[in-house]
Amino acid sequence: MVQKSGRKKLFTALAVLGILLLIVSVVIVAKAMSNNDSSVPIQTTTQDTPAVNDDTDASKTDEPVTVTPETPTEQPTIDPEKVAQVAIEPMSITVSYMKGVGGFDYEVLRTGSGTKYVEFSSTKLAGTKCTNDAGQFASIIEKPSADEAATLAKTTTVEGTEYGLSLADTTCTSDSALLKQYQDAFSGAFSLLKKM
Repeated sequence: MVQKSGRKKLFTALAVLGILLLIVSVVIVAKAMSNNDSSVPIQTTTQDTPAVNDDTDASKTDEPVTVTPETPTEQPTIDPEKVAQVAIEPMSITVSYMKGVGGFDYEVLRTGSGTKYVEFSSTKLAGTKCTNDAGQFASIIEKPSADEAATLAKTTTVEGTEYGLSLADTTCTSDSALLKQYQDAFSGAFSLLKKM
């Protein structure tokens, strides 16, 4: 009887020890996997049709927007009928773009240093020149660092937060003319970016 009780205790202790080792190893592997990713996806969404701006809340339209134009004399005059919007909820922003471009996807990511950004892409732009090309055409970076700011095409400040527009190079795309259309659509309405 004493031997059975001792065996049960030994078996229970070994089972508990094995479970603890399994839990610790899972945690270690999970941390190692997350540290190897240079960017961590937060959300991926597809925008197939232009979104309709159906804001009925008057307080949303009165938000102050400060624009830092490319040249000091440039003043954005954009016909609202030619603009569509997409809500980027993880970043709490609404991005405007000129209607007329086809469908696109976006994915909210973080850099290794924690900078949040949204990357826009279209499979129509994916080329064969670069490995794993997904057709990226633009990114909007929240609070860009000094190094990141050096690569930006435009910047704007909304409610004290700086955002930068980065346009992809033509190196990878299979259709440079279509890439320019997508980039012009986002660049042309970038000054209309607003917080949700």
